[in-house]
Amino acid sequence: MDISLLDKNFASLGADDGSVEWISSHDERFSLHGVYFDEQNGLYMRVPDEVSEKANRALLTLAKMTAGGRLRFVTDSPLIAIKASLPAFTPMPHMSITGSHGFSVYIDGHFRARYSPKFEDFIGVPSGLSGRVCFAEKKNFADCGRKRVVDIYFPLYGGVAELYIGLANGSSVERAPEYTYKKPLLFYGSSITQGACVSRPGNDYIAILARRLDSDYVNLGFSGNGNAEDAIIDYISSIDASVYAFDYNLYRSRPERVLPPHYSIYERIREKHPDAGILLYDKPGCDYEGFAEREDIIRSTYERAKEQGDSRVAFVPTKALLGEGERDCCMTDPSHPNDLGAMRVADALYPAIKELLEHNN
Repeated sequence: MDISLLDKNFASLGADDGSVEWISSHDERFSLHGVYFDEQNGLYMRVPDEVSEKANRALLTLAKMTAGGRLRFVTDSPLIAIKASLPAFTPMPHMSITGSHGFSVYIDGHFRARYSPKFEDFIGVPSGLSGRVCFAEKKNFADCGRKRVVDIYFPLYGGVAELYIGLANGSSVERAPEYTYKKPLLFYGSSITQGACVSRPGNDYIAILARRLDSDYVNLGFSGNGNAEDAIIDYISSIDASVYAFDYNLYRSRPERVLPPHYSIYERIREKHPDAGILLYDKPGCDYEGFAEREDIIRSTYERAKEQGDSRVAFVPTKALLGEGERDCCMTDPSHPNDLGAMRVADALYPAIKELLEHNN
């Protein structure tokens, strides 16, 4: 099928050679995770606009960035192609376009390919939701002529308006098996949670953790805006998750932010989900930045919860997140982990999350 006949945005990408069957991402044989498609906006999203309006208008943009979004299916196709129409968020100097606006493909849980627009694709395109960048790319996997599970990870800082998956003509395609842990892990925070500065989707620490655990997950990291507003905490509490992990912006150096007491967030989640796991931790690298009181606040919440008899709460110390030795090599800047840093964070959080999951099953 020539997709340009359906969507003129793809007309400049060239005619199909007839060897590929293009399937809309909305096809029922695909399962969608971590995001949902909003018909009114014509975009994949993480949080409804009405929640963002109540919480913080910055989320109207950030919630349209598809961090944590995945499309899963099983196929025996020896090739996988992608055609995508992306809202033209401005590329960032400290993060690769592959990480911010690209897709990653994992086959049977292992990284196999990245698909990404190029810098020149953004030239002359308006920034923000008014612009569109369309790109197409095809990869061959000669060693994969059998059925296997494919995960396509969505952009961490870009958005997705339209997506088509191309498979070799005659290939099978069916829904992927369910995760071992069907209830998602839910992570709430700011830019580090969203995945800032890793090289590609799938390298953020949440994705690494979820693959190790074979768990579904939801990424509610919002760059610079993990402020725990009432509306966003209500939204988080409305999601039925196996574990709630949160690190929100406890910046006392920014008095313009009115932040709720840390313990109150724990209380609100626990009230709605008495049997779920709750993981408390701070962002990696914060011990570089002189906010020692942050960890005291978080630890206090944990100790108070344990004193109240909560056996389903865990705490991971800040210095444990990046481990020992060559910590500077883990950071892109004093705040954001690179790929190595994200892996170390996943290593540090894994035992606590695994224990919480096993406690609940």
